[in-house]
Amino acid sequence: MTSKSLGRTGFCAGMLFALLSSNAIADECKPAHKFPTISSDTLTIVAHEYMPFSGKSGDDAVKGIDGDIVKAIAAKECLKLNVSIVDAGAVIQSVSTGKADFGIGDWQRTVARAKVLGLSGPLYTDQMGVISMEGVDTIPALQGKKVGVVAGSYWNADLKKYLGSSLTIYPNPVALAQDLSAKRIDIGIDSYLTAAYNQKTAGYRGYKVMPVKPDASVPASQSPSQAGFPYQKSNSALGDAITADIAEMHKTGEIAKILQSYGLQPTAADVGEPRLVQ
Repeated sequence: MTSKSLGRTGFCAGMLFALLSSNAIADECKPAHKFPTISSDTLTIVAHEYMPFSGKSGDDAVKGIDGDIVKAIAAKECLKLNVSIVDAGAVIQSVSTGKADFGIGDWQRTVARAKVLGLSGPLYTDQMGVISMEGVDTIPALQGKKVGVVAGSYWNADLKKYLGSSLTIYPNPVALAQDLSAKRIDIGIDSYLTAAYNQKTAGYRGYKVMPVKPDASVPASQSPSQAGFPYQKSNSALGDAITADIAEMHKTGEIAKILQSYGLQPTAADVGEPRLVQ
């Protein structure tokens, strides 16, 4: 009996030591920065299904380039992740109304967006990609065609002025791809990185994906944009923290490696100085 009692005592002591050690390890996590979040100890993120940048599957909180960057930021800041998937148009609304700390999914750093939202430091560069049977890569070749774009893209306003009623705006890339496949539109325009990724993963079969040639008729085509994370303008501490974390990830080459892991050119991480596009 004594030996059994001693064994049980030893077991309990071991369990207590393991528990205390686990708590000690958890307590060792020291956040890189201090900033307020909507929910204590948690980053509340809103995203849309927009691979290779953002999405959700199975038990994984978030996937994609932006998703992997967010997971790295959460680890640096000792925070859990709470990710909601919504339509593209609802991402900015969720952030601006304080329902999320920030949004992800290839959100471009634009002048208009910067007036109402905070924008993190640049993540990577992207440009207009044209999806067509013929391999269209110029703006003039869009005239006389039915063209589709995805809501929230920074080139939409310029294209609307240029194409008028022949332009259709879709809520997400899936809807655009469906109408393109059904021949309800002739040409699709999306992020070049997104379209190239989708083609590599069996999307847009029979189509060619081309980066558009710069044209003054559509100013948005003239300079690759920089993507960032939109956040509430009033939470500058959060913006400063995630911008610093992003800068560190550029310095270590982590963002370039993430891009490469999705089959994209790591040179997209060469963002240069922060800038805004119209």
